[in-house]
Amino acid sequence: MGGRDDEAQHHRPRYCGALSRSGFEDIASNILNMLRQRVTGDYLQTSAILDRQFEVVSAVNDINDYQGPGTGYRISAERWAEIKNIPGVVQPDTIE
Repeated sequence: MGGRDDEAQHHRPRYCGALSRSGFEDIASNILNMLRQRVTGDYLQTSAILDRQFEVVSAVNDINDYQGPGTGYRISAERWAEIKNIPGVVQPDTIE
């Protein structure tokens, strides 16, 4: 075999191995992937997220494709209704 995965298995923290041997392979894998991301530091960006494949999407590595009015995010009517009905929201006309 060989390659990155074998190398990662050899150098992974002991607790990842313990989790894996205890039947928590998914958690061990997630921790190992987070540790890999720590090396690059991309996930430290304030708006960064990790997708299911542990790929980082952040303001640093995700290009801005906004090209003016009408080209950005468009909220759906369903989502707008959800946002308008958030419990505990203070209505602007009730503020003194």
